[in-house]
Amino acid sequence: MLDVGCGYGFFLREMRSRGWNVAGVEISQTGRRHARDSGNIQVFSKPLERLALDDQSFDVVTLFYVIEHVLKPRELLTEVHRILKPGGLVLLRWPHSTPIVKMLGPAARKLDLYHTPFHLYDFSPKTMEKMLHLTGFRRIETIIAGHTLPAQRLSRWCSVVSGRLSQILVSLSHGKLLLPGVSKTTLAYK
Repeated sequence: MLDVGCGYGFFLREMRSRGWNVAGVEISQTGRRHARDSGNIQVFSKPLERLALDDQSFDVVTLFYVIEHVLKPRELLTEVHRILKPGGLVLLRWPHSTPIVKMLGPAARKLDLYHTPFHLYDFSPKTMEKMLHLTGFRRIETIIAGHTLPAQRLSRWCSVVSGRLSQILVSLSHGKLLLPGVSKTTLAYK
């Protein structure tokens, strides 16, 4: 398993404890050092597209809140596809803020839903599906799975309420209704 944007390596340590052989990619020196020192995890320092990893070398590649930060997301997904084994899984977690920003108007700025200038893109589920399809992935599914816990009280409250409401709507609609503005989890196979 390769976790792109692995941060401090917490997820990778958990997955290793469950029997996975793990590695990470982290451009932050602080995160990389922590993952290596506290978890003895192999962490690459360059962006994935510049690593030249072997073809078909991973069963799973995860990108948690990464795709919205990269300059060329299609190139990144093409590289993920190349390094995945046949039948391999990519798992992405990404924000979808535009609909809720439009709905909240000026109040959205206080909630910092775009996290500018750090978020370069805000993908809709249809856009994410199309990009994955164009880069060779199949069996693409986007779901609502939980919520984030921002530091600010108002942002945290909005995240929890919208996350729970989203999960209820997804359940009642049998996966057909994904509430806009809530982070999405997408799974796709090579």
